[in-house]
Amino acid sequence: MPADDVRAVEFNGEGRLGPGLLIAGAGVLLYRTIALIVGAATVLKRWVIGLTVVEMIIDATTMAKAARWWRTGDPHDGQAAMRVGTAATLLHAGRVAVFVAGRFGPWKDFDVRPGQRAGHDARWTWPQVAFAGAMSVIGVVGAAVLWRIRRSPADDGARSATVNG
Repeated sequence: MPADDVRAVEFNGEGRLGPGLLIAGAGVLLYRTIALIVGAATVLKRWVIGLTVVEMIIDATTMAKAARWWRTGDPHDGQAAMRVGTAATLLHAGRVAVFVAGRFGPWKDFDVRPGQRAGHDARWTWPQVAFAGAMSVIGVVGAAVLWRIRRSPADDGARSATVNG
């Protein structure tokens, strides 16, 4: 197999690396989301819990789509899994942005119920908040890089032919 085809094998479903990484990443996000819901359901405001539940559903959907991609090897299943995985990554980054913004400045504790603020402040240290923010940024950059890798010149030609008539 030519070296140029390695990318297609890894991320288009003929290999197991792409689906495996997606399952692992979605599993980590799902675990962290469930841990947050269990540990902070009485602390966070309802809209934050709602956002977290939506993220949990998208994480589980990502795992299911990636498992199907792993099983079938179909590029269409891979495309669907990558789209849902990207949505999960972006939603997680948004939720982490809410978390980070809620730890300092004029937005301090806007995501925490008023009676729970003192305990919540004592629970998080600055290194933990910075780590959460940095990992979220890395996730968004990773999603953007994978999106760019998955775009092939053939896709660009098909799009321009459709746009130009």
